[in-house]
Amino acid sequence: ATTMARELMNPLGIDSTRFIVAVNPENSKELYGWAQLRPIGPAVVNPNEFDAGPGGGDMERDVINEEIWEDFEKDEVDVPVGFASLPWTKEYREFSKSAAKRRDKREALMAQAEKDAQRDQNQLWELASVHVIPSFRGNGVGSELVRRCMAKHAMLDRNCSSVYILTLATTKDWYESLGFSITSDPPNSMKFEIAAGKILTKAIGAELICMRYR
Repeated sequence: ATTMARELMNPLGIDSTRFIVAVNPENSKELYGWAQLRPIGPAVVNPNEFDAGPGGGDMERDVINEEIWEDFEKDEVDVPVGFASLPWTKEYREFSKSAAKRRDKREALMAQAEKDAQRDQNQLWELASVHVIPSFRGNGVGSELVRRCMAKHAMLDRNCSSVYILTLATTKDWYESLGFSITSDPPNSMKFEIAAGKILTKAIGAELICMRYR
């Protein structure tokens, strides 16, 4: 948070689960940089305005299936075989009860994942906290961080055109090369952050701009 404040980045909304971090492949403790996509404001009222569609949720489904499989492997109730596999046996009934619990859990998790996907489809996002350690700049680390953030966003079936960024005008060309363009119509949920940012940037003789992913 100290580094973010020093670089005139908004230190609010920090959630480690949203960050993508670049590290030295030979020493994971040596950081190259980081970036995050964080939600801004509530989900928009009209999803059609942002071309939102029903969520596919393939990634979430795989995670859920893996969790249910781990539950199965850890289950102390053995799969009934031979005579024990007949429907009226105690072993069969216990296994059926255990299987039903896993099935109910999977259905609940899938329903929540679909709900989350629908919410995320209609959510506005901010590319934030993009930072590369000074000694590692100029090597493509920042570009790769932004690309990976956007790739993960798309992989989660989220709408990339709902991603905004507040940045200095001096970085406009760089962000344009990564798919962003200046917008004169930022979302209302960013207006307080924009107003505060303009005060800070004006004090150092810089210009704050808002960009949106094309």
